[in-house]
Amino acid sequence: MTFTRPLLAIAALCLAATASATTTTEALQFPGLQPKSSANWSPPSTLTMTVETVTPPPAPIHDTPESIAEYQRCRTVSDRAAVSNAQRTAGVEACLRALQERRVSP
Repeated sequence: MTFTRPLLAIAALCLAATASATTTTEALQFPGLQPKSSANWSPPSTLTMTVETVTPPPAPIHDTPESIAEYQRCRTVSDRAAVSNAQRTAGVEACLRALQERRVSP
């Protein structure tokens, strides 16, 4: 019978320890009740995804050898015919416009 008293005392201490342990785990609710100033605070676990559709870059332009030869002939003729810098600039613009038109309508 002398063993029953210490066993009851140990059992009572164990029950008290488990009761106090359950109250501490209930006090820690994550992330609900923690203030923002707490070191362990994190925002609510709501995942927001932003999907941005990226259009692929346009295909590179490859001029045909005939188109390049035509541009070079146009430049040579306009450079020889130009008397002033303004005429030379206008000739280059005309040659580039013709090259661009060949690119748009093959």
